[in-house]
Amino acid sequence: MSAEQWFDEHADAVYSYILMQVRNPHTAEELTQETFMKVVENASQFEGRSAVRTWIFRIAYTTAMNHFRRKQPLLHVLGTDFGLSGTHPSSEEAVMLSEQEAAFYEAIRKLKKTQQQVILLRHIQGFSTKDTAAILNKSESSVKMTLKRALDAFKAELEKGGMSRDTLHRR
Repeated sequence: MSAEQWFDEHADAVYSYILMQVRNPHTAEELTQETFMKVVENASQFEGRSAVRTWIFRIAYTTAMNHFRRKQPLLHVLGTDFGLSGTHPSSEEAVMLSEQEAAFYEAIRKLKKTQQQVILLRHIQGFSTKDTAAILNKSESSVKMTLKRALDAFKAELEKGGMSRDTLHRR
């Protein structure tokens, strides 16, 4: 498969992943382009020890982390459209969803960087534990433990903000 096909298949997911981290569409586009430039440059080095998607996301992860190291942001806030695909909520529902989305991202933002990454990759991007470990260059047991701690911390942050499983609006 060519790098062009890899781009066609994975660019949207990479862009979404990066956008959730940088929270700026222009920066996300630039970092997605940078990711795929690295993919093209290093395509001959892909050995097939992991899925192509895992390899590409490892490059995207590294590209995003390098961006943050260069910029040294004081606050790193995650955010993008979340959960509103294809339907138009009423005004009241939109306000509730907006408040819940803000609480969700505020709780995520308060987690450690490694915890944020594990939640993004496992629960938002849908990677397996094995693939998440490969992307983050960690062991599977480390990913499992980080995910458990991340979800516990995430739940605690939501509860501090007055959210609970019962108060979250479900669609």
